[in-house]
Amino acid sequence: MSDFSIGNMLDDEKRVSLQSFSENLPIKFQPETPKTKREIVSRIAFLIGIDDRYFGIDQTENMNPQFYRSVYDEMNQDKEARIVRNLCRLRTKIQRNFKAIYTEMNSDIKNLDGIPDLVPQDALKTLEADGIQFVRARRRLDEYIVDVHNYLLPHVPNCQKFLPEWIKWPYVRNLFFINKGNTIEGNKEAARIYSEFRDLFPYQSFINWNPDEGDGNILRDDAKFLPILYERNHDRFYDMSKVTEAGDAALTNPEDFFASSQRVIIAVDCENADPCKVIGIMKDLDAKGLVNKVAKILLVDDEHTSSQWRALRRNENLPLEYYLTDRVKDEKSAVDVALTIKFYREIAALRNTENPVDSAIIISSDCDFWPLIELTPEVKFLVMLEYDNCSQAYYQRLQNNDVPFFYIDEYFSAGNIELKTEVVLQEVIREIEETHLSKLNLFSVINRALSKIDLKMNETEISQFIEKYITNMTIGFAKNGGAVLQNKPVLKY
Repeated sequence: MSDFSIGNMLDDEKRVSLQSFSENLPIKFQPETPKTKREIVSRIAFLIGIDDRYFGIDQTENMNPQFYRSVYDEMNQDKEARIVRNLCRLRTKIQRNFKAIYTEMNSDIKNLDGIPDLVPQDALKTLEADGIQFVRARRRLDEYIVDVHNYLLPHVPNCQKFLPEWIKWPYVRNLFFINKGNTIEGNKEAARIYSEFRDLFPYQSFINWNPDEGDGNILRDDAKFLPILYERNHDRFYDMSKVTEAGDAALTNPEDFFASSQRVIIAVDCENADPCKVIGIMKDLDAKGLVNKVAKILLVDDEHTSSQWRALRRNENLPLEYYLTDRVKDEKSAVDVALTIKFYREIAALRNTENPVDSAIIISSDCDFWPLIELTPEVKFLVMLEYDNCSQAYYQRLQNNDVPFFYIDEYFSAGNIELKTEVVLQEVIREIEETHLSKLNLFSVINRALSKIDLKMNETEISQFIEKYITNMTIGFAKNGGAVLQNKPVLKY
């Protein structure tokens, strides 16, 4: 193995100087706002070894730290949390300063406890006090990195108690353990990624992470961190109420929006909204007498979307305009463009009337409608989303710009099974009547039967035949779904 195989952490002495310079720059603290919680990220920051100063330690009183000092003080009293923190601090420093530490150890015959400029000595001393003798004689630097992994194995699980039970612990645990972390080769690959993308790691702290420039500071607050963490584990974090304060833009009831509105226009993107949930919303608004504030409901549909929208169109109480778009190209929908144009036309048409539109509701999880919101400042918007279909980036954009939003998934919680049943039943009845019964004509059936057996009946005879033998028959369905005739006349022959 070459001298600098663990990632070539620093290419030259300038990198060491640059690191020292950057670490001593003034900290840019972000002001606390009532919309963010930092409880979870403060605990993660402590465990992965982020510097004390970001917790406000040894800083002036007028500075507002990024993480909670109370969390630091609590976790620093726990032996297991201290061990994990100090092991992570050592691993980060070794990975950052690998070349410089390697040179000190091999050229000047020093060990980690003799290089205070590059290795945090307080971390070594605290680990020793907590029962871990980290520094050993004749230990290679790449072996020390493997030691960190092995020491973390029994101690990280003991820190689960610091996080709420509703967080999926394996996702947090994964931050501390890289694949094949108990081998030099496994750490070598992780170090290469860290070396190349160090600025994309949270506060340049080494963790098991796939960096992405679009993430930004993943530890900015709980509302940002947990959705990204879950996404990295091919999952989705849903309950944003657990990570945001009361000032969160998410509404618990659309009635609050209507209460502060004079005239509302509702735009429904049929391609990116669940018809059953939208029908649930409209039924609720109608039942609560809020429809009288609605100037129009623009329902813009695509020829390829669900036929369930018929159920909404049947409601005569709604001021609904339904517009069906076709496709110039099969792979390209025109719904978002059509909806935007019709929305602007409606706003303009009502602008100089006695009741201009001052508020709008967009029912869609598609972020393509953000420009519509941004370029119509005279209108107050509410966006209705679905958990499964709204991207984290769109949620964050709405949150950052104080645009209220509402999760329409609530309309299929307990109490809305009846609505779902009604919508499904309507569609089943329509399918039976339009697709099957419309093709069945009793007179045609009788005439075909007469032709097959070479008999004739006049109109009077046919009417009497139907009255006596056919009228009482019904169509039923067997367990396998097949249609069967019931109440058939008893035949003698």
